[in-house]
Formats: sequence, C-alpha cells, structure tokens
Amino acid sequence: MYTSIDLGSHSIKIIVSKKVDDKFVVLASTKVKSFGIKKGIIKDKELVLTSLKEAIDNINISLGIKIKKVLLGFPLYDVNTTIETGEININETVGGEDIQKVIKKTIKENIPDNLEVVYLEPIVFEVDSNIQVVDPKGLTTTRLEVRLAVSTIEKEILYEYLTLLQDAGLEVDDITYSIVGDYFEGRNKDINKKLGVVVNFGYGKTEIGIFNKGILLKGITLPYGSSKIDKDISYIYKIDRKEATKIKENFAVASFKYADQNDIIEISNISGEIININQLELSQVVEARITEMIKSVKKEINNLTNREISYIIVTGGITNLSGFPYLLEKEFDMEKIICNLTPLGIRNNIYSSSFGLIKYFENKMNFRDVDYTMFDSNDIDILTTKKEDSSTIENLLEKFHGYLKD
Repeated sequence: MYTSIDLGSHSIKIIVSKKVDDKFVVLASTKVKSFGIKKGIIKDKELVLTSLKEAIDNINISLGIKIKKVLLGFPLYDVNTTIETGEININETVGGEDIQKVIKKTIKENIPDNLEVVYLEPIVFEVDSNIQVVDPKGLTTTRLEVRLAVSTIEKEILYEYLTLLQDAGLEVDDITYSIVGDYFEGRNKDINKKLGVVVNFGYGKTEIGIFNKGILLKGITLPYGSSKIDKDISYIYKIDRKEATKIKENFAVASFKYADQNDIIEISNISGEIININQLELSQVVEARITEMIKSVKKEINNLTNREISYIIVTGGITNLSGFPYLLEKEFDMEKIICNLTPLGIRNNIYSSSFGLIKYFENKMNFRDVDYTMFDSNDIDILTTKKEDSSTIENLLEKFHGYLKD
C-alpha cells in the first residue's frame, strides 16, 4: 500500500493505492485547490501548508486511519542527467541488498555534499569477465559495477519541500520528478526500448522530459500552462477567472470540429449582464491557445535533442478535453500516447503524475527485492477489520469503490 502526493500550482493531489492481483486499485483520493505555489515554486509556505493539511484531512477521513509516509512528486527544473559509475566487491550470488549497496556507494563517492539526488536509475551492471547485464540478481560474481543515470538539485531547494511535508506531519519515503510518474503511467512495453518525450500540460507550467529506454535524460519547464486558456476565456467574455475555469473544464472542447454550434449556455459576466456563450465560438478560442502551446512544445523538444523521437506521451488537465488528440495529431507524426486514467476515484489525467509515481516506486522496490508498504500492520488491521463483514482487503476495496462511485 502506497501514498503519493503531487503539489501542483492549481491543486494538490493525494492518492492511496494498493496492488491487488497485479493491478493498482485506488483506496482513497483527493484534490484540493492549492495556494502559495506558483509555477511549481513555493511562494508562501503557510498558504501551501493550509492547503496540504486540508488534502491530508480528506484522505484520513476517507481511510479511517492517518497517512504517515508518502511519495513526493517534485517539479521538473532544468534537468541534465549525468552518468556515474561505482563498484563493490562481493563473494556471493547477487541479491537486492547488493544492488542497494553499489548504488549507495556510487552516490556517496560521486555526488557533492551540497547536492541531493532527486532521480537515479541503473543503466547497466557489470560482473566478472566484463559481462554487462540489466539485472544482475542471481548471478555469482566477485565484483559488481553499476552505471547510474543521476539527476541532482541543491539541497536547499529540496529541503523546502521536505520541511513542508514534515510540518504537515508526513515523512517522505521517496522523491522523484513528477514527470517520471507521467512516464510510468503512459508507458508500454514497446517504448521502454525507444527514445521519446513526455509532456505534462499543467495549470501554471508545462513540463517536458526526454526519455531513452525508460531513463530520463533531459528536462525543462516552460513558464505557462492551461491557465492561459482561462485568461483568454475570462478576457473575451468578461467573466470571472474561476467561472472561466469551470466553463473550460465542463463546456469547452479542444477543437471546434468537435463542438456543437447549437449548444449554448447563459452566464453572468463581471458587470452582471446575462450573456450567451456558444460552444463552437468558445472552442475556437480554446483551440487557438492549445495549438500555440503544442507548437511551442514541439520547438522545445527540438532544442532538447536532435535525435529522432519515436513516441510522445502527453498528459495534464487539458488532455481530458474532447478533440485534443486531433490537435496533437496535426503536429506530431510519431507514436502518440495520451494518458487515460480509468481507476475509480481518479478518472482524470491530472492524477497521472501521482498515480504513476506509485507504479514507479513499486517497480523500484521490486528491482531491489524489497517488500515494502507505507502502512504498518496495525493500520492494515484497522482497515481490514473496520466492519464485521470486512475480513479481507478485497472487501475493503469493494467498500471504497462503492463510496467513490456514489
């Protein structure tokens, strides 16, 4: 059982999930409006803390127990992954503990004290006779060497987030870039062997990550997101920004080709006048802005790498809008994957980062042969015996599914 948190500029998302029969099921989820974060940077810690505590309270009430440990999705600053090498001597069959030891030793010997690792991924291991393997577990050797892809940031930046979670009563078990969660949510077996790009259209920013064989090589954050659409709607129709956001999410479509010219809503503008908004006209405004954003992303991808891209994974709130795949199709001729979250409780692409982070962490623990949960046995006992007829986790999941569906 795992808990993940995504601290966004527009909202804070928390997911609690458990893997049952090779499938992750959502036990609880919440999304609350965030304050004090702008373009992924904490501007007012007290405001962020208030929003975070609200989200935590929602989750605790849903579960009936308190969450204590979390995975944290970190904003994607300009990333340039480095390759670090290290080795250890062993006289036994390689196990998960040996993998952990050689990784820790490599980080300790190569990363300066003023930097903290946010992302690391083993590229290849080498054993005796210079044999290279992706997974050395089960091999007998006297030497284990690893090549790691590593990304770091200054400790001061990271600690600002860690102390925020600590003040909210949470312990951070693991942290990595949110874009890595997006990759794990959108990936398939084929793209694990290819070079591609992951794009998350957030509210106040857009993140772009270049991945090669599942490893994050480079990343950049663009200082704009779907909030630009809200500004356009607010300006053109002279309505409140909050109202503009609601209209975008519940009435607009990404491409006017998918709009109904006879579909009209009435709304009051900031002057108190009743105005009519036509879906076709509204969607022309939305399409113009989304097209501009997609073109900008395409330009930035070309700046990040001159190698041929095989696929693009796209996610974020605006990808939920009808017609978005059509706009993406016009600009990219590669394999296109638009995240489509289907679990009950998180059927919205804004959850792709936090849900994908859980998949990333579970994959990471499996590779290291670590059986891990973020809930202690007492908490699990409380969950499984909360009702007399809830004697199994499966019954608990069924209960939560009914609650979320209601």
